[in-house]
Amino acid sequence: MNDPHERKRGADDAALASERLHLRPLTDRAGLKVAGEVCLPTHMVWEQALERVVQRHHGPYHFELSSLTFIDMAGATALALTAQGLNGGQRLVLESPPPALSRLLELFWPDLSAIEVATS
Repeated sequence: MNDPHERKRGADDAALASERLHLRPLTDRAGLKVAGEVCLPTHMVWEQALERVVQRHHGPYHFELSSLTFIDMAGATALALTAQGLNGGQRLVLESPPPALSRLLELFWPDLSAIEVATS
């Protein structure tokens, strides 16, 4: 990575990801408010956020998703794999997820008890 053009491209990719996906901590419970798109340019940011969830030691982790406008199959898969790797008392609570995400979870991971979908 000695090529200055490669470094600039990496910085540009990170800037693009931060413009397309916004993650903010929730103030009243453990979790994140997610806004924007989970897609190829934002996968790294999304997956890093999910890795931090696994490092938590217990309890529910909330994702407020009412401002999530798009999530691709890879983003949904990363979410499901994160849920599958949680310890006993941990779970993911998806608040107001986009309909497409709910459908993907129902279709591909119908018995994934570590994800709770809350619509209100």
